[in-house]
Amino acid sequence: MTGVECITKRASELPYLPLNFSPSNCDILVAYLSATHKSGEMTSTTLVDLPVELLSCIFFHLDFRDVLRCRGVCSSLKDFVDDDSHMRYKIELAVAGMKDGVHSTLTVFDRLSTLEQKRDAWRKLAWTSQKDIPATRNSASWELCGGVFAEEENRRTLHFWQLPSQIRGFQWREWTLKDVGVSMSDFGIDPAQDLLVIAEDIGSLCRMHLRSMTTGMVHPMSPPGGVLVHWHEPEHAYSIQISNDHLAVLLTDHRSLDSELVIWNWKSGAVLLLLTDTDVLSFVFLTSTYILLLAFGEPTEDDVGANHIGPGSNLCLLVIDLDRARRAERVRVDDLAFLCAFLYPDLHDRCNVIDMVLSAAPGPAWTPSSSLPVPFSISGEDRLLVVTLKIAHGVYWEVSTLTSFIPSETLLSAIKSLPSGQTGRVFAWEDWGVYGSRLEVAPQEHLLAMPCYVHGTSFARHIQEPTQPLLFPFTIEVFDFNPLALRRALLSPQAEGGSSGYKNDAAIVATPTTLTGHHSTIFTDEVTTYYPYFRRAVEIPGRDEMEQVLFDALLLEEDSLILVSSESVNSNPFYRILTF
Repeated sequence: MTGVECITKRASELPYLPLNFSPSNCDILVAYLSATHKSGEMTSTTLVDLPVELLSCIFFHLDFRDVLRCRGVCSSLKDFVDDDSHMRYKIELAVAGMKDGVHSTLTVFDRLSTLEQKRDAWRKLAWTSQKDIPATRNSASWELCGGVFAEEENRRTLHFWQLPSQIRGFQWREWTLKDVGVSMSDFGIDPAQDLLVIAEDIGSLCRMHLRSMTTGMVHPMSPPGGVLVHWHEPEHAYSIQISNDHLAVLLTDHRSLDSELVIWNWKSGAVLLLLTDTDVLSFVFLTSTYILLLAFGEPTEDDVGANHIGPGSNLCLLVIDLDRARRAERVRVDDLAFLCAFLYPDLHDRCNVIDMVLSAAPGPAWTPSSSLPVPFSISGEDRLLVVTLKIAHGVYWEVSTLTSFIPSETLLSAIKSLPSGQTGRVFAWEDWGVYGSRLEVAPQEHLLAMPCYVHGTSFARHIQEPTQPLLFPFTIEVFDFNPLALRRALLSPQAEGGSSGYKNDAAIVATPTTLTGHHSTIFTDEVTTYYPYFRRAVEIPGRDEMEQVLFDALLLEEDSLILVSSESVNSNPFYRILTF
């Protein structure tokens, strides 16, 4: 069986590429339509005889899967769905991984046209504008979220840029908070809630200030005083994530790598979970209530038969149900009942994980700010989870970087299969990773310190090597793991492509990936993964002044690619914003 045949076969079997739509509230409608369909002709008393306006109103309230099921009943309904702009918009919106915007004044026809423009621009990697902005020297941190890029200066000042989109129809905007009143150790933002979280260290006291992004004042939805406090050992790094009412902060000690994960309800100030462990180095919100931890550990069973994750040397993804695990006192991972765990293959004895990062953006229930009347925005239903591993391995301890791409539906489908009330389920690599993910060797230039390389179901990276003095051609690559778009393309493949003025390449990668050569020494057994994806690339030659510069990172947002030329590679650091 070829790789493509294997992928297509698995696409018909696995829930994350659904070929058969699940039963829903339109079953009665479909059964009625099917029963009254005789020899290709509908009887005179069927739904098809209703006025088109009324039929459109009925179908408007159906899920897109239900619309497609009805479309398959007869040629009349097929023609109706294909000719109705509301139905086409509903279907294309879902396939694009988008949700409708509630504040836009555009007509459905205009939204559909805009959606097609956006899809085509990203297929071709054809940005509509380019803008360079200078980077602040000695900046300790920056954030990219919800179309807003923010940069810290001198630990007291914050600069904000609302990134524009010619296609979706909103403008560039910038503002500055000149003095936030405290010395910032780190910060996080959520433009949808106008929320700015500032981390301040005072000895062993960590203070999380809850402010308005636009004014710098105490956020009106925060508890009295607008400050959350936590005691922790000094000299630590922060990872700050916001998901609706939840604020999660991972504090990692620079010296011992001991870590603590604190989760608050930032509106009430209540501590929901305080998790301490030496082996938890990264996390994301999988859903609004499920926390996904990237950790080392081994499944163990206690005296009463409950599963726990104990100390170990192998990698795993651990799902914590926040509703079940709530506790305000410190608790270790191996003392916490987990919902389920997803194991990676066993690492080879002569293998050492130097660093690892788990990334996903935006949050699972993220919505755009009401101040932006966008016609549509990215849906949180399908997201890409990216695990980046830097590993020393082999006889000579060679350093390699692996990237593990995991569509969220792979994990969520496994979670949905759990019987009600079951906890502690352990999924072996063969149960989820072989056909439900893609594990590849990454270029050495890929930076773990830059987590903004993933957005929605897409991942971006750049590859740049000097070919001669002052000429630095580079390639921008975007990998897209959108399950519905992949399903459509695999069942009815169509050529992609186009021209953005540079050499452009686009393809579905359906052949499996196997770790070979010296990379085969990372795990004890051979590792092959099959999940397909779109690969889109544009090569920009080093032919003029525009390309006579080195970039050390590529960031991804819904409407933008941002090339970073930092102080490490450029005496005049700047950001190059490519807007779609």
